[in-house]
Amino acid sequence: MIDLLLAVACSLAIGVIFKVAAQQGMDRLALLTVNYAAALLLAVGALHAAAPAAMGFAPPPGLVALGVATGALFIAGFFTLAWATEVAGLSLAVAVMRVSVVIPFLASWLIWDERPTPAQGLGLIVAGIAFFLIARREPTAPSADAAVRLSVPSPGRVVQVLALLFLAGGLVDVSLKTFDEVYAAVAERDAFLVFVFGVAFVIGLGLVLRRGVRTGIWPPLASWLWGAGLGLANYGSAVFILRAIRQLSGPVVFPANNVALMIGAALLGVLFWQERLSRLNWVGIGLAAVALVLLGL
Repeated sequence: MIDLLLAVACSLAIGVIFKVAAQQGMDRLALLTVNYAAALLLAVGALHAAAPAAMGFAPPPGLVALGVATGALFIAGFFTLAWATEVAGLSLAVAVMRVSVVIPFLASWLIWDERPTPAQGLGLIVAGIAFFLIARREPTAPSADAAVRLSVPSPGRVVQVLALLFLAGGLVDVSLKTFDEVYAAVAERDAFLVFVFGVAFVIGLGLVLRRGVRTGIWPPLASWLWGAGLGLANYGSAVFILRAIRQLSGPVVFPANNVALMIGAALLGVLFWQERLSRLNWVGIGLAAVALVLLGL
């Protein structure tokens, strides 16, 4: 149970760092790049200690292609999560990220013929309804201050960003599911994740260098420090959730983790950042929690 609580705490820390970074105007690209550098170093160290032989594994071309695509999805998904946290708020961004589990469920059904149970089928429907309620933003009264009008995202923009987050989060899970179905018998999952973290880091580093050379804008020290903290939280969430699965069953851990994350993010957003959620948003979060429990049955 302690590992599950630590996994939730690390995942919430990721959202909090994104929220603080947005408020302080930190370099988002540098933040994500350093995050993957830190996660990569931790993952390499852990893999070398646990399975040294996996470090010299020569992957087949298909696995390399999957790793490159997954690495690109990782950094794109994290970038979208940071963007959604800034535009829609911590509570709604985390809720949509959790509900995106619908996409790998559908992929498992349509591609690998893993038919959902009646409860899971109901969960898919409830999750779809929950997404639309979570993404619905009530129009705000127009402000006389031009700066305020420009800083407040329109309801349509919020829906677009949350839809991108929903898609990105789901595709990341589909890529990991693809590895489990196609390549798990020939490659270590930890080694695959090391490769994925490495690809995400290289992509981010390339973008940072390209921007720096063209514009002369280089990441400040704060972005490096917060990025390292983000990497620790990112890696910690994965490690602790795996430990929790070893102690408890997956159908218990995943719904409990997802529901706790949504409730925790909503409380943090409302209490610390005064995020305003409509009644429909709250209903959507509640339905999302129900859907996640049903999907775990």
